[in-house]
Amino acid sequence: MSEIRFEDVTKIFGRSVEAVKDLSFIIEDGEYVSLIGPSGCGKTTTLRLLAGTILPTKGQIFFNDKPMENVRIQDRNIGFVFQHFAIFPHMTVRENIAYGPTVRGRSRKEIEHLVETALKSVQIGDKAELYPDSLSAPDWQKTALARVLASEAKVLLLDEPLGALDQKIREEFQLFLRDLVKKEKLTAIHVTHDQAEALTISDRVAVMNKGRLIQLGTPTDLIYHPNHLFASFFVGESDFLEGVVIDDTKKEAKVRIGQTIIKVKNMGVEKGKRVAVAVRREFFQVEQFSTKNLSNSLPGIVIEDQFLGLLRRVRIKLENQQIIEAKIHAKHPINFKENEKVRVNIEPSITRCFDYPKEGIASALEM
Repeated sequence: MSEIRFEDVTKIFGRSVEAVKDLSFIIEDGEYVSLIGPSGCGKTTTLRLLAGTILPTKGQIFFNDKPMENVRIQDRNIGFVFQHFAIFPHMTVRENIAYGPTVRGRSRKEIEHLVETALKSVQIGDKAELYPDSLSAPDWQKTALARVLASEAKVLLLDEPLGALDQKIREEFQLFLRDLVKKEKLTAIHVTHDQAEALTISDRVAVMNKGRLIQLGTPTDLIYHPNHLFASFFVGESDFLEGVVIDDTKKEAKVRIGQTIIKVKNMGVEKGKRVAVAVRREFFQVEQFSTKNLSNSLPGIVIEDQFLGLLRRVRIKLENQQIIEAKIHAKHPINFKENEKVRVNIEPSITRCFDYPKEGIASALEM
């Protein structure tokens, strides 16, 4: 296995295009880490830096405390799996898997052992003598994975590896891939645009934007404890309630939103400060308006109640004219009507409270 460490890594293309900037993080031995973020955020550049196809403009990358700047690609002990199946069409599955150890000069007996072990690990021993044009898409990808295993790589770089698979097969393959990485004791770095995939398959997920690392945390951390406004926005769906802190003396601060005061989780905000209170849309609780129900709720008027399948999306204009969206279960007992008065209940423990960005929320969330 291999620990990977980035120390203040920046990559500049041309004279001024900073593809990644000041990246510093550690990926532990045997950890499965996914990189997510909008297009152009630096995910693929980070993968290329790890592979050695490009070098940092400044900063250093270490594998097990060994600096990588003078280490060739073929000497980094890395395996690659891509979205477009990079296997040789003129070779059988067995020959594809044997290619790596063959070019490394391993003996015939060693090659046979490595190939048989890899075939068994990815469960395609019965297809060893077939050519790629006889394989299904998942078996193509298993062949690519087996080739990595036979090469004895300890670091696995995956660039949208499941992107060419149908959704149902993709979901099944996620668990297969994670189990394989753990069984073979690999360190895996996985680039994907699919947030659900990243949250399902990973020990930790790195959220990137504009070349910077925004947050690296467990899937649970990113859903329930985002520590940055952008992470709260990008992972899943959140709305941001604009308000002012009027009491910060307890674990639950009080924030005035329009004419209403609600309690929120105190993340170190200060009295008098303008804040953005992040609430995930599936955490909003919507009920019919009642003057008796004043417990941590905001009054509003329904704009739309739209059926989405398992969920319904209820768009609501709050008293301060801000529009939010609540995602509620499709079997919620009430079908809300346009212009109906409602209350939006908010549990303080599931809120995240951030200092209001100087540039405004829209600019702070730019991708």
